[in-house]
Amino acid sequence: MSRTPSVRLAHAAAVVACLAAIAPGAHAENAKGTLSISFSSTSTLHDFEGTVPPVAFAIASVPGGSWDGDVEVPVAAIDTGIDRRDQNLRAWLDAAQYPRIRGRFRDVDPERARASRVLPFLLRICNVERPVQATVSHWQQDGRTAHFDAEFDVLLHDYSLEAPSLLFVRVGDCVHVTVHVTLERT
Repeated sequence: MSRTPSVRLAHAAAVVACLAAIAPGAHAENAKGTLSISFSSTSTLHDFEGTVPPVAFAIASVPGGSWDGDVEVPVAAIDTGIDRRDQNLRAWLDAAQYPRIRGRFRDVDPERARASRVLPFLLRICNVERPVQATVSHWQQDGRTAHFDAEFDVLLHDYSLEAPSLLFVRVGDCVHVTVHVTLERT
């Protein structure tokens, strides 16, 4: 089965979602939020991009002031703007068996993540889970609400995925993911 560039986008989206769930927040309280994901990749024919509709998530404070959270991005929600490519992406990611890309955030220190601009998490695509570090930027906080962006790259080979190819067209191994996160303390 041929795997398309859309799969990379899905991977990237999952990573971004994960980052958003554990992102630095104000103080050790529970929070809810939404994240918007966009991604881009290259191919020998043309570069492409895609999006995932807003995803809701929750994070919880744990003893010591750190946060835990999980983010799930439905593979079926990934949109590259071309229906056939989206269908190929879902097949390539085996969406029937692995319908979600997951991010796990554990023991995240919000102040350290904000100061260092690094947000670590575990990203699971299909049946492979790997550590990822997202770069945090554009942090804004107003009262009980915070906004920030997180960016990271997903390398397909790290998840045992072969970059899609067809004849002379080959998709690049790297998917760049950008996530805009909005958090609200509850």
